[in-house]
Amino acid sequence: MDSLDKFDPRTAGAYNAGQIIILFDGRHCGPKPGEDKTTMLQSYWMKAMCSLGWPSVHAQDLEPGRVRLMWYTHAGNEGTRDFPLWKAYGVKDMFDELSDQGFRPLIIGWSAENPFPMIGGSEPPPEPKKKAPRVAKTYSMSVAGHSTRTGETPHDRVMAIIDAEEEREAKKRKEDIERAEKANDLAV
Repeated sequence: MDSLDKFDPRTAGAYNAGQIIILFDGRHCGPKPGEDKTTMLQSYWMKAMCSLGWPSVHAQDLEPGRVRLMWYTHAGNEGTRDFPLWKAYGVKDMFDELSDQGFRPLIIGWSAENPFPMIGGSEPPPEPKKKAPRVAKTYSMSVAGHSTRTGETPHDRVMAIIDAEEEREAKKRKEDIERAEKANDLAV
């Protein structure tokens, strides 16, 4: 506990995520012998890479805190997609699904951030909580119309103005009617 109290991130140095490694490799996957539609050269290349341990995987652009799902199609085309570490189990499910479909999938990640406990890693981090949306605030509640003197909300304030205006107009109509009645009484 004392070491955590003395920790200073300014002097800790740069974060070292380790090196990029292949976490899962679907070497056994690939097209079935009768369904292989690749050319002879592509088929030979895929089999050679399988036996050599994929020395051609270059993923130096993978950011720390992410894992990459790579797959090779029956035609030898490559597909990739990056995911945050907290989606690691979903990535493993996609890996299994691609394997079942006959593709050659790989999961690549950083050696210090292995999110798979089944191969010696640690549990992936939890999903980040979504922040509540920020509410605009003013320097004064009365400027925003939330003063308790005239009403609780801007709607109450507007309704109070409308009621006051209706009372003023009703009083003026009453005076006009009284004047008209006096004028009729004088005229007769």
